[in-house]
Amino acid sequence: MDLHKLLEYASDIPPLVEGMPPWRVDPAIEHVFAAEEWELISVLLLSVAEPTARQMVDRLLTLKVYGPLVVAACLRRHIRTQPYVVQSGGGISSKVFRDLDAVGEEETRGVPEHIMEEIRDMAQTSERAREAQMLRSESIDRGPMREFIINRLADRLHTEAEALEALLVIVRVAAWEETRRTAAMKIANHARSVKALAAALRTADLLAVARSSELGAVAKNMAVAMAEHLDALRARGDARALAFIAENHGDEAVQQAAREALADVESAGQAQQDQQE
Repeated sequence: MDLHKLLEYASDIPPLVEGMPPWRVDPAIEHVFAAEEWELISVLLLSVAEPTARQMVDRLLTLKVYGPLVVAACLRRHIRTQPYVVQSGGGISSKVFRDLDAVGEEETRGVPEHIMEEIRDMAQTSERAREAQMLRSESIDRGPMREFIINRLADRLHTEAEALEALLVIVRVAAWEETRRTAAMKIANHARSVKALAAALRTADLLAVARSSELGAVAKNMAVAMAEHLDALRARGDARALAFIAENHGDEAVQQAAREALADVESAGQAQQDQQE
């Protein structure tokens, strides 16, 4: 991005990101939208306050400008107001040590040293596991704004082809597994979109939907949709799609047909390679 663009909107950026003061937010939104600064809006959507982000998303949807929405759905982080801070050496393990200390030397004198060592190891292991779980929980960024964008795009699958293209990019690019999966499920549950992708032989997109959904049922449905165009896939030499159908289709006869088509494609490829050599 041109740095001069940031300087041009220097007075608008702080209120948009902070979401305050309220009397400055709306004029700032009007300013950047009036100038159709889509690249700047894409960047801002990654960090603006959630109420401001919703306003901007609604404006973009009204204008049918989907680029900034896709960027936000792929990259925006949920802004946490109370982040968890790990403090090693606390929690369960320290409590166990305090309990042992509280018992007193008289009561623990008869406990073998190796038993005491095992107690300490178990306490420390438990504490490390707890910290790891807390860190993992923090790393799962569900992002309500990302989900909001996906839901709004999915509502337009019936009427706007651009909405499908936007969701497909999110399926492939989103930084978070849960976001990719949510977008994939929206497409997988929209039969008309799946049929259109299959008819256009956009098998890479269908395979991405199946992979991101992480569901066998979705993989089966994608295989069924692609199998309707088995001859075209054979003619195109689409080995990945044919292998996918052979593995995931629910009909053994179709699986066999896909395996045969795959064998033909691989044979033709080998023959062409031999001829070039």
